Amino acid sequence: MSYSSELTKERILDCAKIEFLSKGFAKANMREIARGAKVTTGAMYNHFKNKEMLFEALVGKVANELYILFKNEQKKNDVIKDFLSEETEKVYEKSTFAILDFIYAHLDQMTLLFCHSTGTKYEKFKNKLIKIEEQSILEMLKSYNISLKKSDLFFVHVIASSGVNNMIEAVSHDLPQEQAILYMEKLHAFYYAGWKKILEQ
Repeated sequence: MSYSSELTKERILDCAKIEFLSKGFAKANMREIARGAKVTTGAMYNHFKNKEMLFEALVGKVANELYILFKNEQKKNDVIKDFLSEETEKVYEKSTFAILDFIYAHLDQMTLLFCHSTGTKYEKFKNKLIKIEEQSILEMLKSYNISLKKSDLFFVHVIASSGVNNMIEAVSHDLPQEQAILYMEKLHAFYYAGWKKILEQ
């Protein structure tokens, strides 16, 4: 690809990001993107055959990196034996903030992924993260030989969902990272106290 062609592609992606952020994927208009990038629709389709490919180019790599990071952080937590120690609390907190740092380092892509992806294959992406979180909680409960009823499995699902959604809320409400850190610190203390109560019973 020539230098000029690469610059055109970057310009299209920049304009697509603005269009998706302001209107969401479903309402975004390819002609508006082409107009903003100062290219013909034909020239734009030479780079991206459809709207889905444009969205994929913006979020695909970062979504995959977030998934891998989320999985790796949960693996670190899964080997912990004593979930009630202060040291364990710090490990969990460090894991949470590693993920939060990644999210804020790629905030525009995360906003697209979590808030504007309806109509794309990414609209249920957060469910993949929730599944990882669920499995991690189940591993923790198994290490305590806790026998789970159907209502307990639903509880695990709700806690896992809320854990993922808590981070998405920071993105969807445009919280500055400093405020997001304070918000997550309070949530972390809240959840950890709750788990401590449950596990000590």
